Amino acid sequence: MRRGSTSRHRFHPNALVVWAVGAAIVAALPSAAYQEAPMLAERVARGELPPVDQRLPENPAIVEPVESIGTYGGTWRRAAMGGLDTMLTTRMGYDPPLRWDRTGKKVVPGLAERWEMLDEGRTYVLNLRKGLKWSDGHPLTAEDFIFTYEDVLLNKEITPLFPAWLKVGGEPVRVTAPNPYTLVYEFAASYGIFPQAMAFSGCAGLLLPKHYMAQFHPKYAGLKTVEQLAKSEGLGLWGEIFLKRADYSFNPELPNWRPFVLTVPPPATRVVAERNPYYWKVDPAGNQLPYIDRVAFTDVSNNELITIKALNGELDFQARRIDPTNYSLFMENRARGGYRVAQNPDTETLTLFINNYSKDPEIRPLLQNRDFRIALSLAINRDEINFLLFDGMAEPALGIACPYDPYYLPEFDKKYLEYDPVRANALLDKAGLVRGSNGMRCLPGGEPFRQTLNLYPSETGAPQELWQLVAEYFREVGLDFVVRVDARGLSTLQAINGNYNFFGYCNGCLHWVVDPVVHVPWGGGSFYAPLYGRYVASDGKDAYGVKPTPEFQRLVDWYLEMRSTVDEQRRLELGHNILGQWAEECYSVGICRPQVLTIINKRFRNVPEHIIHDYRISTPGYIGIEQFYFEGGSPQ
Repeated sequence: MRRGSTSRHRFHPNALVVWAVGAAIVAALPSAAYQEAPMLAERVARGELPPVDQRLPENPAIVEPVESIGTYGGTWRRAAMGGLDTMLTTRMGYDPPLRWDRTGKKVVPGLAERWEMLDEGRTYVLNLRKGLKWSDGHPLTAEDFIFTYEDVLLNKEITPLFPAWLKVGGEPVRVTAPNPYTLVYEFAASYGIFPQAMAFSGCAGLLLPKHYMAQFHPKYAGLKTVEQLAKSEGLGLWGEIFLKRADYSFNPELPNWRPFVLTVPPPATRVVAERNPYYWKVDPAGNQLPYIDRVAFTDVSNNELITIKALNGELDFQARRIDPTNYSLFMENRARGGYRVAQNPDTETLTLFINNYSKDPEIRPLLQNRDFRIALSLAINRDEINFLLFDGMAEPALGIACPYDPYYLPEFDKKYLEYDPVRANALLDKAGLVRGSNGMRCLPGGEPFRQTLNLYPSETGAPQELWQLVAEYFREVGLDFVVRVDARGLSTLQAINGNYNFFGYCNGCLHWVVDPVVHVPWGGGSFYAPLYGRYVASDGKDAYGVKPTPEFQRLVDWYLEMRSTVDEQRRLELGHNILGQWAEECYSVGICRPQVLTIINKRFRNVPEHIIHDYRISTPGYIGIEQFYFEGGSPQ
């Protein structure tokens, strides 16, 4: 794409492996050819629903199945730890206006059937599908997007902080709708990665049904009415009742546009979401999707119970919270449980984050010392960790991007991975950490080096054992670490506030260009420099933020240009600059990328052999969960 040109994104049906959208294909599916699930046909017969052709848009999205045209029916059984863990609005409800295709690399149409970029990336025009409907049958149009933008995102009582991904040059995007099916996004400056950003963030707060939510907004219902509603439910401010009703994960009355709509909400022990009768996708034979009738989530209290349910054949398709250290156990019980075990490399690296701006002025220079950070990496025996914990299936990695990321180069991810305690000791000596008579090291000021390695609670259980091993490797080179696991909420809060010097978590690096906290101090979630990140995120207004040093500011400057340019080659160069500095400076210490295990019922179909597991593409949503089905009909 040439800089300075006006470019239009054109989609040829043959170019889209997953999402076939084009007049020639749609013409092959006249309305009379559409079919629906038996449970919906029964409702049509009772007069509860209009015919299927009246429930679909003019040009439904056509989803090519992974294996074959499916059959209707069945309940997809999953396990979750709490209501938010169902992920019905993200991973299990991934349907933004623009989305990732099934390769996880390319942006393709979603709710919007096409889009174009104008004014060197300052303006984007999205054309919605005509005839879209909410799950209650009400028309879904640009008016709903404008309502969400003007009355929710720009309303500080509901949204105190405008979403950063919709701001350029410190200015919020301007959204207009010249007609019911067209949205225009205008930015203050070029925003070259906006399509990718929408594919990542487009499900988050971008779309609410005006016809339903207006009754909880003072602009439409009156302030007194909304305040009385809030008071009747024991809530203080009107914004609280609005946010409560706007939660797709807990409010079954909220109209939806995703494949499955909540019917039994938390805190039920079995949360249920049923097929959306107005879902806007079909397969090539004209069958309205989804194939599966419902998804049922059993609420459990810990990972061990999820393991038991998997072994007993009580999960149909699940990777979330499946412990990779139980690989042998899962394999031994496949026949009894009636499932298969799929293995795919993770995009996330188990990582030790080193706070570059510690609140402790005595240790801060040490954490900013490149030799010290490299010494930590060289002290770790990754091959032994892989053998002891992961059956040899994990890949040693520094955590500098991943092979699926467009900016990845192997040399970035392979630096300082060798186990070399001799060199590690030499670098620690050079950093001024002198060994005492007991063999343990002291800080340059003479105080014993004794630090806490704080952990985010694991979703599988393996990492706590891993970090105990890491602490033992550090002890062998004279560094005394105590491993501590905090509660989930406290753990991230402390890290964001810069209260940890060492934080053990994971670092996911797929499509980091739309989620730069992993390599650029962009917010409190930049755990290697959270106070720098808070300064950048607030434009220096956060009282706890700290202005980045020149080397970290260089990362910010590169990223700002990378975010804005429409020149893909220049974007690649800038991405390599950022990753190259990260690899050379070893700002954080990656350990390994474990395999992700997915438990799959033997009758569960249309699952690709290769799955990329990452929240930035909303796995498994990017695969197209609406085309999953049970072979041989409904098993439940």
